[in-house]
Amino acid sequence: MAVKIQRPRIEHLVRLDLRALKFVIWVMSRFVDAHNAIDLMGFYDEFARTIDEELDYVREAANARRFREMFKDDPTISIPRVYDQYVSQRLLVLEWIDGITIDDYAALDAAGINRFELARRAVNAYFYQFFAVGFFHADPHPGNLFARPGPPGDGPIVTFVDFGMVGSYTQQMRRFMKEAFLAVLTRDARALTNTLAQLGFIGEGADLASIERSLSRLLERYADLSLGEVRELGLASILQEIGQMLYGQPLRIPARFAFTGRAVGALMGLVQGLAPEFNFIEVATPYARAFLGLDARGLEQTAQQLLGQVLGAGTVLLTLPQAAEQVLSKLEAGRLEVSLAGPESRRGRSVRERSGSGNGAAFTGPGFTLPFMFAASLAGGLFLLTGAHQAITGWFCLALAGLCALRALVKS
Repeated sequence: MAVKIQRPRIEHLVRLDLRALKFVIWVMSRFVDAHNAIDLMGFYDEFARTIDEELDYVREAANARRFREMFKDDPTISIPRVYDQYVSQRLLVLEWIDGITIDDYAALDAAGINRFELARRAVNAYFYQFFAVGFFHADPHPGNLFARPGPPGDGPIVTFVDFGMVGSYTQQMRRFMKEAFLAVLTRDARALTNTLAQLGFIGEGADLASIERSLSRLLERYADLSLGEVRELGLASILQEIGQMLYGQPLRIPARFAFTGRAVGALMGLVQGLAPEFNFIEVATPYARAFLGLDARGLEQTAQQLLGQVLGAGTVLLTLPQAAEQVLSKLEAGRLEVSLAGPESRRGRSVRERSGSGNGAAFTGPGFTLPFMFAASLAGGLFLLTGAHQAITGWFCLALAGLCALRALVKS
């Protein structure tokens, strides 16, 4: 058994330290306006809350039980069992775990542990904590993560200990984090900008277009780098470049992400030591579907989202016949105006589709319009359904083709 006993008078000493820290923050706030960059008092409140929770071993035991339940079906992750009969506010007794500290590279190699696989499983565990559960171990330093060989052919087992410092997310925060995760994977700078704004990283008055351009360049430049390549470039120089690109923008770090940043930073340090060739994007991509709620765990939620999209598309399709009828009537009467804008004319120009009049582009007449619309819609719908597998758009085109055919029959 592993026994954790709280030192005498430690709570009193922690309170003194917290009061001193609060005074320092108060003084700093008087001389330095850092509110737009970082909410110092918010960070203090988050830190004080976490320290207070770490002093309560009953709460830590509850955290350990929750982690054990979270990973009970994952043979690659081990969480020590809690001996509840010995738990009190100042005493915690856990199952003893034999293992190798995750930064003892010589011992890991001697035990035949694949360090890259060990890094992958640790990162995988954090993806699950961040995106699927919204409850995470916030202190992944080397003394809190151990490794041991698993059964032959199964790879290493990662063990987490010390559950006093944890973080959590609301369901809405998890949704935005998933969107940010997907935006990074797909290098969608616009989606990433919007999501960061929703999460509170971008303040009011920001030039979102400028931030989007900067993020686009950063994603293209750094998304595919391994941790070894990041180390060669120098993290300081990378951060300096990021700061130069985003200089003057009202960016800030929300206090609720204080321990997320700490956990991610510590995890990156561990992974870089284990496997310098490790690339977060490459390793994350195979798990993107699962972590974005597209696996069996999120099947019900995904089905509900899909149903909402189908109902939305159905609403549009219900109004399609009337709208298409109006468009076709204008085409046949030659009264459809198309506004063209280009570098040669900033104000644009109108092109009237009239048979035998005007200098712009024009259809050859009503006899050409319906067959052309029918053929184009039919071909596009068949391609989208069979080739591109775009069901909603494909059926839209086929519906338009059917409407054209019906109109032709009525006219004949």
